[in-house]
Amino acid sequence: MKQLTILFFFLIISFNGFCDTLDYWHVYINDKLVAEFNENSKDLTINIKKTELKGNDIITVRYGTDQPCADCLYGLTVIADFKRKAPEVETKEHFGKLSISFKDLLDIQKTDGINKFYFNYYERKINGTHDKGKLLFVLTISEK
Repeated sequence: MKQLTILFFFLIISFNGFCDTLDYWHVYINDKLVAEFNENSKDLTINIKKTELKGNDIITVRYGTDQPCADCLYGLTVIADFKRKAPEVETKEHFGKLSISFKDLLDIQKTDGINKFYFNYYERKINGTHDKGKLLFVLTISEK
């Protein structure tokens, strides 16, 4: 009887239970973790003082999901209101490093007066079609 009760208990759990998954992403500056986000994150803002940055600093994003695309390129692009090609990088590796130089961002800030940069993630099939894209975070570079 005891075994039947335990079996019944496990059956009820398996019918009522579900697996919830979240995509997540980590942001690094020069390989130092500065922020962690997931799909439930409310505040997607990272604030950095310009005085803390050097031209050779690099911002890196690593994006992870439990359902990686088998034949995709993973990409990161920076969007803002400027009149030049947006900084963009791609990798074939799931949770691979997507790194953009702060030199490009600081140059855009200097010439175009832009302080907010929108970092967007996308998956692109090898044949060229985009599967999904999303805003990961907003980087604000302040003068002080």
